[in-house]
Amino acid sequence: MPSIYELKAEFDQLWMILEEELVDDDALLGAFETAQEDLAIKLENCCKYIKNQESDIAGLKEEKKRITARIKAKENAVERLKKLMQDALAASGNKKLPCGSFTVAIQANPPKLVLDTDDVYSIPEQFLKYAEPEVKSKEVLDVLKAGQSFTWCHFIQEESLRIR
Repeated sequence: MPSIYELKAEFDQLWMILEEELVDDDALLGAFETAQEDLAIKLENCCKYIKNQESDIAGLKEEKKRITARIKAKENAVERLKKLMQDALAASGNKKLPCGSFTVAIQANPPKLVLDTDDVYSIPEQFLKYAEPEVKSKEVLDVLKAGQSFTWCHFIQEESLRIR
């Protein structure tokens, strides 16, 4: 049986292959099978790798939330400052003012539609669009589980790996 350091080296090489995503599943399986350890050790090392990756993913998601919040705060600050500048320019009675290397101006935006009714049925048909129909999967699955069958669908029971 190889030493723990040799096993770690073999798995480090496998992880590197996995992260590079340059090999197909058959080559990866071949490399996995050549590692000189029993299945339990292989699976344990795979579990450790998965847990490490999941931890990294969770950390990256938290970092993404933090950065997204920071971006939103900066966008809000820019919008508030633009509104303040527009109000100041309008209060001065100017529509356009040169400011050093910039020119600040108030201009008309393209027209925007505002609906005066919440009753969509009062709007003529030619101005309405409809969404594509969707299957209510949960409801169909419940009916199938209750014993009814349809010619247009069926359900399958798949299996997946769970690590505890």
